[in-house]
Amino acid sequence: MDKVKQVYIGHDSLITSLGEKMQTFYALEQKECGLSYNEKYGMIVGAINRALPLAYQQEGCTFFESLVINNTLAIINESQLDVKDQRLLVILSTTKGNINKLEDNVCPVPEDAFLGTTALKLQTYLGLSNLPLIVSNACISGVSALIIAREIILQGKYDNIIVVGCDTLSPFITEGFASFKSISSKPCRPYDKNRDGLCLGEACGAILLTSDKSQARRPYLYLNGGAITNDANHISGPSRTGDGLYLAIERALSEANLDKNDIGFINAHGTSTVYNDEMESKAIALAGLTDKPINSFKSYIGHTLGASGVVETILCIHELLTRRVFATLGFEEPGTSCSISVSSKEQKFTKEAFIKTASGFGGCNAAIAVSSECYKGIHPTYDNSAKEVCHYSLPVSCDTFHDFIRAEYKKLGETNMKFYKMSDLCKAAYVSMANLLEQYSLNQYSPEDISIVLANRSSSLDADIEHQKVINKHSEEGASPAIFVYTLPNVVNGELCIRHKIKGNNTFFVEDKDNGTAEEYAKLLLETGKAKAVICGWCEKLCEKYEVNLKLLIREK
Repeated sequence: MDKVKQVYIGHDSLITSLGEKMQTFYALEQKECGLSYNEKYGMIVGAINRALPLAYQQEGCTFFESLVINNTLAIINESQLDVKDQRLLVILSTTKGNINKLEDNVCPVPEDAFLGTTALKLQTYLGLSNLPLIVSNACISGVSALIIAREIILQGKYDNIIVVGCDTLSPFITEGFASFKSISSKPCRPYDKNRDGLCLGEACGAILLTSDKSQARRPYLYLNGGAITNDANHISGPSRTGDGLYLAIERALSEANLDKNDIGFINAHGTSTVYNDEMESKAIALAGLTDKPINSFKSYIGHTLGASGVVETILCIHELLTRRVFATLGFEEPGTSCSISVSSKEQKFTKEAFIKTASGFGGCNAAIAVSSECYKGIHPTYDNSAKEVCHYSLPVSCDTFHDFIRAEYKKLGETNMKFYKMSDLCKAAYVSMANLLEQYSLNQYSPEDISIVLANRSSSLDADIEHQKVINKHSEEGASPAIFVYTLPNVVNGELCIRHKIKGNNTFFVEDKDNGTAEEYAKLLLETGKAKAVICGWCEKLCEKYEVNLKLLIREK
């Protein structure tokens, strides 16, 4: 297998509530805020100007799809990539895609609500040989997609991967977050003592990662390392210790062969919620990076969900090249227990690398290390060490899913009352995982060395439908946080991580069943030594139809 030693960063493209790329850069330099009150959503958001002309407006495409196509096509045109090249791949990171399609009809589910439909449209419109891969890992989706892209480029399967992240606003999203009482009544203030919640936004960004030096931007930039971890603590609240994010940072630095003295700045998730910002300060302190300039872009453009990791990485690249860290708007007085170097003023640095982090529902965390120095990362070695030790398939029953899954749970002899509050997708995975691990114990592995990689076609549409039904009632109570939290497929991974104390890589792909990406990626984690045991497989539940097939793969010693 042909292996490469470098993953270069190539062209990029973005659009935010501040405008297109150069407009956004200029607005950041001028400390302009892209957040404003929106009557449709009844809150302050970072909305893209719908009057902004898109270069390519394809008939039959939604606004979300048009953004994805525009930014991906911008990379293709600037790089002059051959769309028919089998060694070119597009990875789409998103949390909800065309979820607004549920507003008009939840039964039958509109085909456009399936993320795979967007992937197919993207492939068809651009003429791509390969169907785009979809990563849906809550708010770490963008950073996760960059990490996955790097790993499979190093594997040698692809030379060029365009990672495009996008999410757009809709009542589905805004009312869901409002149900958590986590929305600020004014432009958000990351890390400030008086912060009172987040502001949502929409954006789209695309970055080319490449092993082809001729496609690399100048001066050369390298994606040197990255890691995905889980808190194994709570599906909607961040860890109180910061240990999960700390592990991601440490692993990213280790893979990049960098230490804290090499880091010029950190761009953290910085949602402006009380517990997220606090957790991040503790993780940064554990990593010994509190003296590094730290900032958040959320007070400029809002929390753009699945787009945030890609868009904010592009903004970080601009900071690295200009050797300045943009001010964090709204920051006045430190509001975290661990002192970190946040400032309302622009900060300077001299080092050659930065860390970008993200955290999200399901207890997931991710971190990447980007450097402008000559590549110094540790190149992975590959072997055929992945071995299947057991598998389990959830039986098909003639009973209703509700009756069937309760009966299956009772057979386990557990007394976890939280099980009954889970989404049906999580219940199906929970029962299947318990039966799988009856065959082989994970006790011999540390929590950090175990990973979960799952996939399905419908994402979390089963829970999405229930959330949309609540919204459609327009009741005074509003949306239910107990339902909304399950409108992300990777929360399945989160529930399994909590139950079985798993802290390693946790990734969710949305794809057709025959693609087999979950197992392929699981084997890659084992073959490169990034995991010693991986639970992988198919986990589908939509209406009364369900199918769960899990495998446990281990790294042979």
